[in-house]
Amino acid sequence: MKRIILAAMMVAVAACGGNASLSPVGPSSTSAGASISGTVTGSSVAAIRALDSGAFGMLATSGITVSIAGTNISTTVDGQGDFTLTNVPTGTVTLNFTSPGASATITLSGIGPDDKVQISVTLNGTTAQVDSEHHSAPDNGKREYQGRISSIDAGAKSFQIPGITVKTTATTTIRHGNKDVPFTDLKVGDHVQAKGSKDGATLMATEIKVEQDGEGDDGNDHNQPPATTTPVTLTGTVSGSTGTCPTVTFMVQSTKVTVNNATTYPQTSCADTTKNTASVKVTGTKQSDGSVLATSVSVTTPATTTTTLTGAISGSTGTCPSVTFTVQSTKVTVNSTTTFPSTTCADATKNTANVKVTGTKQTDLSVLATSVSLAQ
Repeated sequence: MKRIILAAMMVAVAACGGNASLSPVGPSSTSAGASISGTVTGSSVAAIRALDSGAFGMLATSGITVSIAGTNISTTVDGQGDFTLTNVPTGTVTLNFTSPGASATITLSGIGPDDKVQISVTLNGTTAQVDSEHHSAPDNGKREYQGRISSIDAGAKSFQIPGITVKTTATTTIRHGNKDVPFTDLKVGDHVQAKGSKDGATLMATEIKVEQDGEGDDGNDHNQPPATTTPVTLTGTVSGSTGTCPTVTFMVQSTKVTVNNATTYPQTSCADTTKNTASVKVTGTKQSDGSVLATSVSVTTPATTTTTLTGAISGSTGTCPSVTFTVQSTKVTVNSTTTFPSTTCADATKNTANVKVTGTKQTDLSVLATSVSLAQ
C-alpha cells in the first residue's frame, strides 16, 4: 500500500513539473564561482539501490548526502549517482558523504575561483576514493593530483592520470604504504596521489603514493598499517654502483641494494659508502623482487689476513720508505711502518734480494708488508 501511495506522489510531482527531470537537492544559491560535479559508485551506492527496485531504485541514491565541511553547502546524489555543488570555496575543501550505510570523506585541493571540478568517487562504507579529478581552472598553487593511471611512458618515466601528465625524476619518491617502490612497479589502473610542481599540463612529481582499491587517504601515513618487511643485513664489497646520491643502487654479495634520501650513513657519507670497492655493512628490508632497500650503510674494516712470502725480489720500484716489488708473483708494498730486522729498507727491497716477507693481504690480493728480512 505504501508503494502505491509513493508511486502516486511521483506521478503528481511529474505532472506539476511538466517535462522537468528529477535533479539533486542542492544549495539555493546561484552557480556563480567554483563548482564540483561528481559521480558516485561503489558498494554503498549498490546497497542503497538494492533496497527497492524499478522507480524506487532510481530514487534510492538520493539517500546519499554530499556536503562541504565547515560550510552549509550540501546536495544529494540523484538516481544516476550524480551530484553538483555550487558556490564552492577556493583552495582545499573536504567533502563528506553520508547515508544510512556510508560515512566517508575526501579532500580536494587547488580549487580556483571559477573552477569547474569534475570527479568520480567510489564509496564503500567508511572509505571514499577519488578515481578521477579534472579542473577547468585550477588555482595556480595546486600541486596535488589523484586518480587512476590510464597510460605509462616507461622511457620518459611518466604516466597519465585524468587531467594531467605526471613526470618523475631520480629524486621522486614513490611509496606503496610504508615501502618505497621503483617506477617499474607502477601499473595501468593503479590509484595514485601525486605531489609536485605544475608546468603547464605536466606535474613534476616529488612524491607519489600508490593506494590499494578502497583505501582512502587522510594525509597521515602513520595511520596506515605498516607494510610487511623482512629485515636483512649484508656485509661485503660494493660493486656495480650506479646513480648519484641520494639515489644509488649497487651490489653486495650478489644482492641489489638501493639507497635513497631516507638512508643514513653513520660516521661516513653516501658518496664514501656507495663507491665501488668500499667495504660496507648494509642494514635494510628485503623487497618483493629480492633486492634490499637500505635503511643504513656503514663502512667496515675488512678482516686482515696475515701471509708470509719467501723468494727473490723482482720488479722493484720506488724509493725507501715507499717501495713496491714482486715475490712469488705477488705484489708487495712497504711503507714507513714496515720493519727490516737485521737489514735496511734499501737492501731488503732491491732486485734479486732473497727475502722473507710478512704482511696482510689486501682486497686486490697484494700484500702490505709489516716486516721484510733477508732470507738465510
